[in-house]
Amino acid sequence: MSYLSLPDHRLQDRTRHIAVPSVASSPLSSATPLRPQVSVELLGTLPLLRTLSPLLLRQIAERAVVRRIARHGRVFEQGSRECGLYVLLKGQAQVVRHNQRGRALVVDQLRPGDHFGELSAIDDAPQYASVRCAVPSEVLVIARHDFIDLLHESPALLQTLLHVMVARVRRKNRRIALLALHDVRGCVVQQLLDLAEQQDGQPVVRGRICRQAIADMIGASRAMVSRVMMALTRSGELQLLPDGSTLVRCQATGAPRRNNRRQRDDAPAMPAVAAAD
Repeated sequence: MSYLSLPDHRLQDRTRHIAVPSVASSPLSSATPLRPQVSVELLGTLPLLRTLSPLLLRQIAERAVVRRIARHGRVFEQGSRECGLYVLLKGQAQVVRHNQRGRALVVDQLRPGDHFGELSAIDDAPQYASVRCAVPSEVLVIARHDFIDLLHESPALLQTLLHVMVARVRRKNRRIALLALHDVRGCVVQQLLDLAEQQDGQPVVRGRICRQAIADMIGASRAMVSRVMMALTRSGELQLLPDGSTLVRCQATGAPRRNNRRQRDDAPAMPAVAAAD
């Protein structure tokens, strides 16, 4: 582990033998309040929690823990029994899965406001991937028993969680199709579109684009990703904005992947491990 602060003992699951317990009275309302480490106002801005009532947000603020993680530090390891709901407050992180040979596959990129760890929190299974921070980051941690109580207390939270999980499955399905059928250009464009946010009806990627991170996601070399992005910039399909953001004007289409026995540099390698949830 690479936490700068010590692990919190409240993350130890007191309901490990139950997948989704039936709760008669919520510990959120009966627990002894602790000193808040995160403001209610900040919790209300997080996409996953913004539908909660002010009362539940105050109770989360009293129970949640904020962890500061150094650059290249890990929130948790693949196979860890550490369960809870995690929300990235500051920084950047990657979801990385390793196979038995130690080869790594970047499954997803995380930005502030993104949440993770909910699958293990729901079914109490080991974490299916590691989460590492690319820069110094802050992560909000809600213990598993508190997260399960929230699902019982707030149907709106459950509905929001389902929508997010469906969107992730659709994104991964698109990625699988691109990796199998399209060239590097199509894969790069799709990754840029996944990273983009809508601004005045147009997709914009905020901040610096990490070419190595995109290369890790699609199984190509960093040099090849750089060549594709330079070509997209020259053609006007990528436009650098004054604030350092990048406007994406292209669509995720490209030439079909060549069907040959030898892997070419312009055809991304298939992942070494499955990127399933």
